[in-house]
Amino acid sequence: MRQPYRIESVTLRDIGVFEHTHFDFPQIVSETEDATKAEIHIFTGPNGCGKSTVLYALAGILNPGQGGDDLVRKRYHGVTSKVSFRFCGAAGGYGVKAEEKLSNMLLEDKAYYYRIAETLEHPAWKNRPWLDMNQSITSQTFDYAALAYSGSRAAQTGYVFSAIQNITQSPFDKALSFDQTVRPQLLAQWIANNRTQAALARDDGSEEEARQYDTAINRITTFVNDICQLELTFHLQRNPLEVKVGIAGQRVNLDTLPEGLKSIISWIGDMALRLEAIPWKTQRDIFSQPVILFLDEVDIHLHPKWQRRILPAIQKLLPNAQVFVSTHSPFVVGSVEDAYVYRLPELERNICRDASVPESVKAIKSGAGKSYQLILAEVFDIDEEFDVETERQLQAFKLAIRHYLQNPQDDARVMTLAQTLCDKSEELATLVSMELRQMTRLLGKK
Repeated sequence: MRQPYRIESVTLRDIGVFEHTHFDFPQIVSETEDATKAEIHIFTGPNGCGKSTVLYALAGILNPGQGGDDLVRKRYHGVTSKVSFRFCGAAGGYGVKAEEKLSNMLLEDKAYYYRIAETLEHPAWKNRPWLDMNQSITSQTFDYAALAYSGSRAAQTGYVFSAIQNITQSPFDKALSFDQTVRPQLLAQWIANNRTQAALARDDGSEEEARQYDTAINRITTFVNDICQLELTFHLQRNPLEVKVGIAGQRVNLDTLPEGLKSIISWIGDMALRLEAIPWKTQRDIFSQPVILFLDEVDIHLHPKWQRRILPAIQKLLPNAQVFVSTHSPFVVGSVEDAYVYRLPELERNICRDASVPESVKAIKSGAGKSYQLILAEVFDIDEEFDVETERQLQAFKLAIRHYLQNPQDDARVMTLAQTLCDKSEELATLVSMELRQMTRLLGKK
């Protein structure tokens, strides 16, 4: 992703759980690898550590004013709250100040400001994707786009349309809203229009034009297959007029798909819809355009098998993207090479520190090549291998062995606990057998 449209760093001051915290976002080290795959940054940590807040602050860099940064504004503590950043080689910031009025935009009774330490010709302004939604975009071309999606826990429905008709909504409408970015009705309309145009092109004998219409749909189905190992097809049913998904020999409505599969199709389909509608300055495959993508827990509805595959599929699909992801899943953290992980600490309210000095959250290389057990220990602070009750019994068993070795008179408690664990599983039986053999060897040395 050796292109300039990337966020280089961000600092959050008095926002959410962050008193004063800084993040640097390095590029992929190898230029060869960077040229062929997305740059991915993964935020993880316990509940309430601020993963979503960081994503909202990053999205606010590209969508200030006109309510575009409402998600992070709701987490401001007061007039000292601000976000500082480096984007595309320039420094900037946004937040609130009681003394300054650098624009006419107001946040309640406090002045709201946005600044970029360059001229208005800087891409952060000139190419801003938060343009007035009433403004025609046909006369303007764009260098990059920014999109944000959330793994919503609520069931998403409404994939219906009434007729084949042109889509007139701006491709930037709610593009950074996270939970409102996917527009089910427009997505169904886009698929229907696409299938209709491909069919009409073939009917006119223009196979090349039909293949062009097929390209975006084919990239979507390939992406879904890479994650889910499912051969999907999209169809337009004539009577009644509706979009169907072909899966496992059946054709079903988008609304009736399992939530995990529907979630993947929805956000990747919405992305294709938007990227196709943007008038790009440089003409190339839409998935190869420069994109800054924010994904907030999109693994929520996904089986662990799918969680392992989603980031590698994104990395391959979007070679010129900078991707920011939040997750609780060790399968996501350990799934991809040439990515960076940011482990956000649990909030420690009893620690006093100098708030004038930013605390830096370091980027560490992703867990590709590591076992999930090691990732659980290193990234998630989980050393246990079994359920809570079994871990308690294991600790009691090991403690009973230590007591018996100190006073080898009666091994009844050791053997009772050993039998309880052996009855649970073969894996535990093997572990117990090893511990008992070790106990016998230690007794023989006494």
